[in-house]
Amino acid sequence: MRSELNIPALSIASSEQDGVQVVTLQGELDLRGVGELETVLAVAGESGRVCLNLSELRFIDSTGLATVIRAHQAGSGGRLVVVCSTDGAVRRAFETTGLMTLLSVTSERGAALQELG
Repeated sequence: MRSELNIPALSIASSEQDGVQVVTLQGELDLRGVGELETVLAVAGESGRVCLNLSELRFIDSTGLATVIRAHQAGSGGRLVVVCSTDGAVRRAFETTGLMTLLSVTSERGAALQELG
């Protein structure tokens, strides 16, 4: 009998808007995707201003949260603003871990870009 695993994919897109690097994630962020995200965030962080858009992310595990924290800490000379929807599993993860107070988090991309502008 053949068995197939249904492993949700992670999609990472990076773009620039008004001098801000926008990194957008879709799908689920777990151990399988953190390496790629760390690489993208390291490159994006060189600009000094990063909008990490998690509004289309359905799930984030502890390794994903740790990656976001490391990106925040690495940006000592710049800024990182996280976009996170007002509900769902990702928002709950940020709330229950206290990251809402540690990081700059907004529910809209436009507000994040304005904050970074």
